[in-house]
Amino acid sequence: AAGEALCLSYTGCNFLRQRLVLATLSGRPLKIRKIRAKEEDPGLRDFEASFIRLIDKVTNGSRIEINQTGTTLYYQPGLLYGGSLEHDCSPSRGIGYYLESLLCLAPFTKHPLKIVLRGVTNDQVDPSVDVLKATALPLLKKFGIDGESLEIKINRRGMPPKGGGEILFACPVRKVLQPIQFIDPGKIKRIRGTAY
Repeated sequence: AAGEALCLSYTGCNFLRQRLVLATLSGRPLKIRKIRAKEEDPGLRDFEASFIRLIDKVTNGSRIEINQTGTTLYYQPGLLYGGSLEHDCSPSRGIGYYLESLLCLAPFTKHPLKIVLRGVTNDQVDPSVDVLKATALPLLKKFGIDGESLEIKINRRGMPPKGGGEILFACPVRKVLQPIQFIDPGKIKRIRGTAY
């Protein structure tokens, strides 16, 4: 009963990634009920199941229970382990869907994270790998996460519906982030684009 009291409880599929990431970082178990329960096709989608498998790979000792219909998810986070990993992302969402969450988790792993993600690099729904490379990496550097081991490398591009793209994301371990005040917007010096 004491364990149930500590368990975070949510309803619906909104903010699924954020809930799993924050539960992992805080070490608190969570239960999500009624995931698309009233829809014609209830339960978790394939890309959400793929995301849960990714979280399981990045952690060690996590306990994940999903009911038969996929409408209830119980997640007890394990140790954020990291290491060298590979993951095939669902082609129904872009690699950016998975990478956004990994950017939050990677600095706090036990071992430096080096992961190869395969799937769709550019689509109309999620931020492209190019956008995250241009925006998220400089932001992480402001928090003191830098060095040669911080990189997003695009090995191959992949488009919907089949995917076929491949990227490498590597991040060093930083248990403590340096605080920042990011209030000066700066000046626009140049505008760059990537055609693909």
